[in-house]
Formats: sequence, structure tokens, C-alpha cells
Amino acid sequence: MNRRIGEKMTEISKINPQILQIRGPIKDAGETSLLEIRKEMTVEMEIPCSEILVSIERRIQRTIIRGLEGDDLIDEGAESAVYYIEAHVDVDVYTTILGLFRGGQPTIQEPFEGGDKKVAFKSIEYSAAKRLLKLRMIEDTD
Repeated sequence: MNRRIGEKMTEISKINPQILQIRGPIKDAGETSLLEIRKEMTVEMEIPCSEILVSIERRIQRTIIRGLEGDDLIDEGAESAVYYIEAHVDVDVYTTILGLFRGGQPTIQEPFEGGDKKVAFKSIEYSAAKRLLKLRMIEDTD
């Protein structure tokens, strides 16, 4: 894929948003994988995924007053996104992702809307037998 992180999405990438583009600081990573570009202490990767699922929720405040009818719902306007990612990868890709996990705050190319999003890793799972990597990342809203 020739598109760099931060560039607008093409029509083709909108049709198949199953590529995770991630970059960030890296710490204690293993061997370099074919899917990455390392620059000193940072790395950029494009990972073909079998599934990218996003769950977006709004923050709602609910006030219930005893003795009165109904309740009040207040939309606080804040959104939070959680990304669930699955990919079949080799161990070297897993160790690079683990280096990103330990290295600091990465940035991803939002797979459906485009644009850069700061994220924090919530969890990483890797099955060596299935070569299945599962990531859960939470968008860092400013």
C-alpha cells in the first residue's frame, strides 16, 4: 500500500478498510518484520487484518429524582471509540506490536473515516499455534 499515515483515504481503501496502519515509539522489540519500517526508536506498520471492529459510545448522564415523574438524560457530547482487531501474523510482527505496547502512545490511521487517531493499547493476545493476534485499543480523546 502506497498511502502514508495521515493521508486521505482512497476509494479503494474505503471499500476494504482491513489494513491497520500503526506507528509509534518502540521499546524492546524483536526482529524486524516485513510489514514494518523502523526509524531509530519509532516504527510504522501496515498489518492486513481478518477483522477490524469499532465500537463508539457517547457519554450520557442520567438524573433520577425520587418522587418526580421520569428522569433527565443529558448528552455530554463526548465519544469514545474502542477498536477490536484480529490478524494472522508471524511471531516477529507480534514482538514488534509488543514493542509498541511497551514503547508509548501509538497513532493509527482510522480504518473507516481516515485521519490519525491517538490510541492506547488495552490488551494484546497472541496464539502461536493459530498465529492469531488480537488487539484492543482505545482512542485517546483530547
